[in-house]
Amino acid sequence: MRLVITSQKTDTLDRWQRVFEDCGDVICQRGLRAEAPVDAVLMAGIFALERYGGRPGVQEAQILENRRGDGWHNLVIVPPGRPMTRDAQGHWKVQAAYAHIQPAYFAASRSFRAVEEWNARHVERQISAVEINLPLMDMDNPVDDSSPQSFKKAFKAYREGRLGDG
Repeated sequence: MRLVITSQKTDTLDRWQRVFEDCGDVICQRGLRAEAPVDAVLMAGIFALERYGGRPGVQEAQILENRRGDGWHNLVIVPPGRPMTRDAQGHWKVQAAYAHIQPAYFAASRSFRAVEEWNARHVERQISAVEINLPLMDMDNPVDDSSPQSFKKAFKAYREGRLGDG
């Protein structure tokens, strides 16, 4: 699978490019969306679910078909957030079993796993290139090192066939 990482912020793209510089199947492109052909876009639920369907609160990524004719890709991958629970004071917090997992790693690993499952079921409609639109993933932060590193760790595990919750 190829990844096309997009942002209009040069500083953010430079950071992601440095992290992925040794990955020939990952390119960074400045712009609103990928210029290179892709099969799907990774989009946070806050941006995707109301527009394309799906349901919040699941532990697995969802792959939604875009039937809106809005110019975005035909497939939208919506990563999950880490499972949450309420504490004794009624505040939301990440469930203890998932607290050690970086949020970006959880999102990426579950999304790559969903692509594997999609490709196993849809032989005629494979996902071989995915756009990671940083603004639509709410990861367009030029000083964030953990998100690109977590995505790279998950992508490496995906390519090696050893995706886990890491």
